[in-house]
Amino acid sequence: MKLYFRVLKFLAPEKYQIALTVLVNFLASLFSVVSIGTLLPLLNAVFSPESAVQSPALTPPPAEQTDFFREKADSFKNDLIQGFQQLVTAETREGTLLNVCLLLIGAFVLKNFFVYFSNQIVNRVETKTLKKLRDTVFEKIVQMELGYFNRNRVGTLMNYVMGEVNMVHSNIGSSFITFLRQFLNAAFFLAVLFVISWKLTFFAFAVSGLSLWSIRVLGRKIRAQADVVQKQSGDMNSLLQEVFNGIKVVKSNAMEAREAKRFSAFTDTYRRANLKVNALYGIISPFNETMGVAAIALVLWFGGRQVFAGEITSVELMVFAFALYSVMNPIKAIAENIARVQEGLSAAERLFALIDKPSAMKNGTKKIDKFEHEIRFEEVWFRYGEKPVLKGVSFTVRKGEMVGLVGQSGSGKSTIVDLLLRFYDVEKGRILIDGTDIREFDISSLRRLFGVVNQEVILFNDTIAKNIAYGMTGEAIPKQIEQAAKIANAHAFILEKPEQYQTLIGDRGVQLSGGQRQRISIARAMLKNPPVLIFDEATSALDNESEKVVQAAIENAMSERTAIVIAHRLSTLKNADKIIVMEQGEIIEQGSHAELMEKNGTYRRLYEMQFATQSQPISA
Repeated sequence: MKLYFRVLKFLAPEKYQIALTVLVNFLASLFSVVSIGTLLPLLNAVFSPESAVQSPALTPPPAEQTDFFREKADSFKNDLIQGFQQLVTAETREGTLLNVCLLLIGAFVLKNFFVYFSNQIVNRVETKTLKKLRDTVFEKIVQMELGYFNRNRVGTLMNYVMGEVNMVHSNIGSSFITFLRQFLNAAFFLAVLFVISWKLTFFAFAVSGLSLWSIRVLGRKIRAQADVVQKQSGDMNSLLQEVFNGIKVVKSNAMEAREAKRFSAFTDTYRRANLKVNALYGIISPFNETMGVAAIALVLWFGGRQVFAGEITSVELMVFAFALYSVMNPIKAIAENIARVQEGLSAAERLFALIDKPSAMKNGTKKIDKFEHEIRFEEVWFRYGEKPVLKGVSFTVRKGEMVGLVGQSGSGKSTIVDLLLRFYDVEKGRILIDGTDIREFDISSLRRLFGVVNQEVILFNDTIAKNIAYGMTGEAIPKQIEQAAKIANAHAFILEKPEQYQTLIGDRGVQLSGGQRQRISIARAMLKNPPVLIFDEATSALDNESEKVVQAAIENAMSERTAIVIAHRLSTLKNADKIIVMEQGEIIEQGSHAELMEKNGTYRRLYEMQFATQSQPISA
């Protein structure tokens, strides 16, 4: 129940609308009783051979059986029936019948008006609740550290935001209103039952207890099976994500049939799991109906004995049977909702485990928007798994310097950048900016200090202008966007596009070439006007011609800025103030291009091998 009420807290901001819903449902339930329960005795009076104004007689119980509760109940029933009878009684029985029919129509019109009004309010509350829950989950996910995304599949994260939230909303959020409405309906008809005969009412619910207990048992089984269904749904989403993102690889290897077969296996397992859940759900309704009919039959037997004993009248037994049937529908709906809530609680448990998950990275409090002197790595160690990726790395980047990082794949170059941006925290050692450990800085302000251009450019399905402006905290004006594009050598090709800066570039920028996407990425970094630029192998995936254009853009961008450049092509680092050579997580050499060439060490060997490969003529 604690978890259920926590979900309902998302309804709290709509408390006034919920209060209005309670009132409206109260009126709808009241008119449900008025329209049916109280009119049956009146119709009996109209069609009885006695006068139209005669009240249906209540057979008093024998004197020795009279008690205080019974006297009060009989008095209330007489007052209620006489009040309604005075309202509808006419001079003729035909007139009385007409009044009864008009009252019946009026009661139903009011009842259904309030039901409709309640549904509209509920719909507004539910959609706001759904939005709030989905926004909360998404916000939590995007704020998690980068390692969280490495540990979790994309499909699983998508399922949190879509599938799990929908399940919580449909099975718990809407259940609150259902419980409220059905509870009020049941309460009004229960009042009628107790007024007629408290003994008969207790007997009816005693024989109905088995149904409620059975629903609770089924609910637990449904919740366990729902866990299986949701896990498989997340796995299926992950498979779709992998295939669609890697569709070129799939097609180039002619693996369409294999992927279709793999997906078919997933959907078959998912189907079987859903069948089990639906089978459990399918038991609930017929079981409830069977138990309900059995309860009514036993009530008629027990009530008939009370009629024979003179404790209640035959009319009262008829009204009781109808009211009991009317109570069964709300109770049935409540029982079915309990089973659905169990499935929703399974999803809610996973969502709140995510929402409550503490970040592995503690945020600092200091703000930073510039640096004056240097960035320093001091004996930095870091590991992803068992094997260290960085081993006691120490170096300094002074303001205004261009520092290059070179080395074989896996030597730790990109990890240095990830640690500087605090995607991860160092295991040992420190990273300092102007003497302050970067763990003391607010993460958002720290990252705004850097403009990053990666080898893999991420663009969004939006306009060129919006992609360049991505990362700006405020609204970028067109002139600023244009200036950033000019620095990145992108302005000319943008003007050639049909809608220029307002051109839509498609998913991941598919409407642009690799070199054009890279220049858009550089323009994005330049628009931020960051104190430090980071280029992580920004030209390694480009052809020679595109590389020259992008390299020129990079040189424009680095003018009068501090820059850290990870480069595969060593020729791009000739003008660097310092080049750091990495090997298996350690710095083995550092110095300018000329200094490293004179050392005749690893850098010179790498440079000469690369230069020889690039200079070698292509054989026919």
